[in-house]
Amino acid sequence: MEVAINTFIDEAQQDIFHQFDLGGVFPGHEIMVNISSSIISLVSKERRQEGYVLSQRVLTETEMRVLLPLLTLPHCCPHEILQASYHCPFDKLVQALFSHDVTARVQWNQQVHMYRERLFLAHQQGTKRAEMRGVYNALFGLRQKLEQMGISIRARRDGYYLYPLKKNL
Repeated sequence: MEVAINTFIDEAQQDIFHQFDLGGVFPGHEIMVNISSSIISLVSKERRQEGYVLSQRVLTETEMRVLLPLLTLPHCCPHEILQASYHCPFDKLVQALFSHDVTARVQWNQQVHMYRERLFLAHQQGTKRAEMRGVYNALFGLRQKLEQMGISIRARRDGYYLYPLKKNL
């Protein structure tokens, strides 16, 4: 699935929004993320509909750190990307995921590579669970909030992915 990401800035409030098409995961719906205030909104793609905003949740910064890569890679977000996003300064994470700045992308890729190696070593030493503890905690809180919106997070061997709770929405 190709994910459409629209970015716009509300100049009156200086809020930064990113919109993610959930077509392959949750047809007919999008998630609008207010980066500035950590609010996510499940919206209907049918904007003429009265209930355009179907649900909203306030996230912690840590939950936002793991949500953003999940939204950019909804079918499988690898462990090392979640680990890098958990540890990266938030402004650098947003810049790496959404800007076209080559330097930011290179730095992001280096950080992901570093965490890939760290997780590989942790797996060999039997300490991967301890290494990923912060990410697991963030995923737990985020999963609870997303489930109230009809979306869940599921694990697979190579990472995590978004999953609709209800098939007929």
